[in-house]
Amino acid sequence: MRRKIIKQAGQAYTITLPIEWVREHGIEKKAEVEVEVIENALLITSSARLRGESVHLSANGFSERNLYVHLAALYARGVDEITVEISEDISAEINRCLQNLLGFALIDQNTGKYVIRDLGLSYPQLDDIFKRVFQMVLLFYEAAFNDIFGAQQETINSLKMRDVEINKFCLYLERAINKHSYASAINGRILFTYSFMLEKISDEIERLWRTNIKYKVVKSKAVREIIISSKETLARAFDFYYQKKRDNVDALYHIRDNVREMSIKIPRSDPNTTRFVRHIVKIAEDATDLIHLSLMHTSSEKYR
Repeated sequence: MRRKIIKQAGQAYTITLPIEWVREHGIEKKAEVEVEVIENALLITSSARLRGESVHLSANGFSERNLYVHLAALYARGVDEITVEISEDISAEINRCLQNLLGFALIDQNTGKYVIRDLGLSYPQLDDIFKRVFQMVLLFYEAAFNDIFGAQQETINSLKMRDVEINKFCLYLERAINKHSYASAINGRILFTYSFMLEKISDEIERLWRTNIKYKVVKSKAVREIIISSKETLARAFDFYYQKKRDNVDALYHIRDNVREMSIKIPRSDPNTTRFVRHIVKIAEDATDLIHLSLMHTSSEKYR
């Protein structure tokens, strides 16, 4: 849509906002909006929560896992209402899926139709949610280390419950980002990508832990040292996001390179040890890659 620019007294220029947008976002007199200059564009953003879509999902022939994957994707996208259409009774399956989607509930069901809706869960500051999710992933790795090199009491089922809890909050973060009109569109996209990466790292930690439980991997002193270094890359990535000290970049890459070198020297007596070490290295690799996103998230003022 096009708008005419109106010259005011002095050097001021104004444009009118579309009334539909004003009403939808509850803009009132003396309200404030964010204005961001992006090259030859102006981005005007309100802090109002975005109204999500209503979608229909045909789930005939879906397994429970397939159903969950679809619901989780729509949830993270920011959809507010999902009507699942299917010819059989899957109320139990839907309710199990919804246990992992904060704020979603099955509010109606009739023959062949199940209506899932957002109950209006409010979202606090996105950065607060992000910090909590990052800390959960850090604690997950620490718990894995303590169990793997300690009592080894964790079971596959209890591990699954731990992983589900982290994935639940990662999805919640992704949804929160999409439900808000982020003050900076670029930073919003970066934060979403970051949250997706944290979910991937969490999954890699889960695979590492699962490999140890399932195959009783023999851990040498060298394996213990490499996992300690791998944990340090994730901790330093967290510190770098909040402190952004430039000298920490080289330090983090140095630890990552050291993890690579140590992994080469570890004897691979069986495929399970190889798999175990591969997960450790992958976590260090992905944690180090977070530097790129952290630097992208840095205000351009930092470079002036």
